[in-house]
Amino acid sequence: MVDIVKKNWIIFLIFILALFLRIYRLDYLELFGDELDAGYQSYSLLTTGRDYRGNLLPTYIHSFSEWRAPGLMYVMMPFISIFGLDEWGVRVGPVVFGVLSILGFYLLLLKINVSKNICLISAFLLAVTPWHIQYSRSGFEITLLSCLLIFGLYFLIIKRFFISAILLGFSLYTYSIANILMPLLIVLTLYFYKINFKNFFRFVLIGLFFSLPIVYQLFFGHVGDRFGTLNILTNKDVVAEVNDYRNGSGNTFISKIFYNKYTISIKKILFNYSNAFGSNFLFNEGDVTFRHSLHQVGNLFWVELPLVLWGIIQIIKRRKYFWIMGFLLIAPLASSLTIDGYNHATRLFLMVFPLSFLAAYGLANIKKFKLFFILMLLFEFSRFQYYYWNFYRNQSWRWWHTGYKESMQYISENKDKYEKVVMDNSYEPALIRFLFWNKIDSEKVFELDDSRDYFCIDSRFCFSRNLKKEGLGKGILYLISEERSGGKDWGEVLKTVYNYQNSPIFYLVSEK
Repeated sequence: MVDIVKKNWIIFLIFILALFLRIYRLDYLELFGDELDAGYQSYSLLTTGRDYRGNLLPTYIHSFSEWRAPGLMYVMMPFISIFGLDEWGVRVGPVVFGVLSILGFYLLLLKINVSKNICLISAFLLAVTPWHIQYSRSGFEITLLSCLLIFGLYFLIIKRFFISAILLGFSLYTYSIANILMPLLIVLTLYFYKINFKNFFRFVLIGLFFSLPIVYQLFFGHVGDRFGTLNILTNKDVVAEVNDYRNGSGNTFISKIFYNKYTISIKKILFNYSNAFGSNFLFNEGDVTFRHSLHQVGNLFWVELPLVLWGIIQIIKRRKYFWIMGFLLIAPLASSLTIDGYNHATRLFLMVFPLSFLAAYGLANIKKFKLFFILMLLFEFSRFQYYYWNFYRNQSWRWWHTGYKESMQYISENKDKYEKVVMDNSYEPALIRFLFWNKIDSEKVFELDDSRDYFCIDSRFCFSRNLKKEGLGKGILYLISEERSGGKDWGEVLKTVYNYQNSPIFYLVSEK
């Protein structure tokens, strides 16, 4: 082990740096809704073998709001078992998979005959890139997917077909874009790294066997439900746009040629695809969702823009590493098919790997001003870290659903003092927050109907979308949202929960 570390001490240091940047103060940001949902699903699977809707060992998981791929929930189970239901239990898994994806990409580059120096630079850029750090510090499925894809392709290239088939097959259980990107990346890899028919046939059979349950769900289950709501071709806004143009021109035959769901959809898909490579998304503000990108810092550093361009020029000039270019061109395809796919950092996350390589390749092939680019990279990284730790949490608190943890912990500590607890359900769905932070036995909600405006668990813990000030009762603790319901003058304020800007979010009150 010592000899291995000595021979590979640089990548070992990069690995340690990547781990530190992702695991340090992992509870700095509050768990948002999807993280809580995944964590509680994992807790339910761990304790009952069922999701919290009561389905036994599901191949697709039924959550309160939607159906979700189960991969992250299953692999999160050992971390929930060790750390419990908190930020560490939910996020340590993505940290591990994020760091492993860097190592996997480094190994993959070595196998396609990239020089060790460029492989190290690529790994370092991934380790410090805002895009990769942001997603590795939170409970996003895409981090697990990227790790499985990278290692799956690595083992495919070195012709370890059994391991590759299992990893790539399991990637289908993680995030919906795998349904499109994984087969395309396999075809790309097979094209550049020839595999005989016998081995390929065996690889396909193993992959199909392992992924058969999710394939069944794809055709006969709920896998396509969410994509159906996001798919440009079936989106109601596209249909409305077509109808508006047709009606405006008298619904003529010509209008039907120029304005139909196919012409409008193709236009939007091309817009999404091309804008995924836009400078504003990649280098300036990133995703419009403040939870996905920092806005004051791009997904990549500005200094990487000329490096990426120079790297592309060098690849074309030297006629090598076209597999990486193919990877980059494939990565935005799934996202481009969705209504907001041009700047959705989650669905476009796989782009970070080939872009980091291109920046590394560009930097390695610069003869002059190399020190300048290195110093600019260090400056931008320092600025990113300064902003993240001093401003980001204060400005993005709403996107991280700040305040629920403190509120639910207060309820947990004081619930026995009251006959009933009623929670405002109009701000964000309060149910999953209550279940998670109070570690409620999931069997109590297997048959729960949460679609009503007012519902209860055990008749003691209730949730309402229409709380009325006049309806307060004695012996009841209320959680009230400032944004939706006011609440400061509803009764006796027992506790006020503030955001990081010292503005009230929730009030915990009882009748005076």
